Amino acid sequence: MWLVLSVVDENNTPHSSVVVYQSNGEVIYIQTGTTTLKAKAIRNNINVSVTIPFRKNFLHKLIPAPPAELHFTAKAKIVSKENLEAKEILKKFIKAAENVDNEDETIWIKITPSRFISTYGVGVPIWKMRKPEEARNLVQME
Repeated sequence: MWLVLSVVDENNTPHSSVVVYQSNGEVIYIQTGTTTLKAKAIRNNINVSVTIPFRKNFLHKLIPAPPAELHFTAKAKIVSKENLEAKEILKKFIKAAENVDNEDETIWIKITPSRFISTYGVGVPIWKMRKPEEARNLVQME
């Protein structure tokens, strides 16, 4: 599973990165290097933007339409590798992460989505995805 994480650095320059993630449906965790642009930016500004694209089904590969997507703003926080919630959510990923060279040079980032999620193509037939006004929706989370 992957997403696009967008951050703004100390010079107000935006940056986007594709990252692998794990989630429990309420929060998202990623792993990155301690010196990456995203890690440096999050240390200065916890506000991020996330886009998660996905193909709906096999037909989606055949019909020319953009992928379905979730978009939301979020708060990002660097957390300890001893964090129990992070360990539980990342347990599938941890085995691979433990094999990373220079593990001390990696960090975990917790991403907490805002209450509003913008969707595109979610809950609509694939043929309506070619009409943005019919494919978009705004969902408020509890």
